[in-house]
Amino acid sequence: MEVFTKDKSYRGWRDAVDARFRQIYCITIVDAGIDEKHLINHWQSNEAPIEFVEWFGIKYELDPIPSRVRSQE
Repeated sequence: MEVFTKDKSYRGWRDAVDARFRQIYCITIVDAGIDEKHLINHWQSNEAPIEFVEWFGIKYELDPIPSRVRSQE
């Protein structure tokens, strides 16, 4: 059984956020201009990566890649 440190858990969360940005908006965290402090704050509040990306996309009116938009129903 692998033990995750807090730092490693953050890296996993950050990687999931970056992957979701690429999948939905075809951008990276760097492209979005999000600094580490902002990411860490959302990670520490236990926000799911998918929810963070959705919130960010709505807040900044990002246009998703049309073929990647799927219903969450």
